[in-house]
Amino acid sequence: MKLFLAMALAALGTAADAASAEFDVTLAGLTLGRISIEAASADVTLRSTLDNTPLGVGDGQFVATSTGGKYYRGVETSPGETRAIEIEYDGPRVARVAVSPESEATDASDPAAVPPGTSDPARGFARIALARDCVDPYRIYDGRRVVTISPTTRTLTADGLVCEYAYTVTVGPGHLSPLRFRRVAVSAIYAVSNGAVSGIREIGLGAGPFTVRLLQR
Repeated sequence: MKLFLAMALAALGTAADAASAEFDVTLAGLTLGRISIEAASADVTLRSTLDNTPLGVGDGQFVATSTGGKYYRGVETSPGETRAIEIEYDGPRVARVAVSPESEATDASDPAAVPPGTSDPARGFARIALARDCVDPYRIYDGRRVVTISPTTRTLTADGLVCEYAYTVTVGPGHLSPLRFRRVAVSAIYAVSNGAVSGIREIGLGAGPFTVRLLQR
């Protein structure tokens, strides 16, 4: 379950000056937990709690903060485990990465392996969750891998706007050993009122036989 939460945090820039959204995380009709995103000026805070995964195997919490696009810290906790990642930026480039425990680091944890112009996971999620239209291609760096988000289709109807994206791991390991998923289908559905997009309604992430849905609360 954590795999798909991680994808949501990653897949899913620049946030609005002041905006927020909150979602229920669901899989096959079961509500696993919740995610919230809050952007205030240049700072973004992302929080998630999974407390209803089958047998509790995916339960845990994640808190990420992004300060001015210059510093990111994400901390994931689950029973008996804690993983923390810090990223510092120098302009468009990653200047420093710290992964704890060090055994969680990958080849992509070396700043030299990261292309310029990446967003951290909090800002990357805000970019889609707080948008009012489909977004242009961009890249996410989570301290262990680089992901490219590429738009594929844009469909506007009287009921909603659907933006579909390809999520592709381009540097570092895929998700969920030993499967190592490197491609995920992402869809963002926005509500439309009187011909104008009024905000996010749902985000879907699909890999293999699984589809996780984030439903706005």
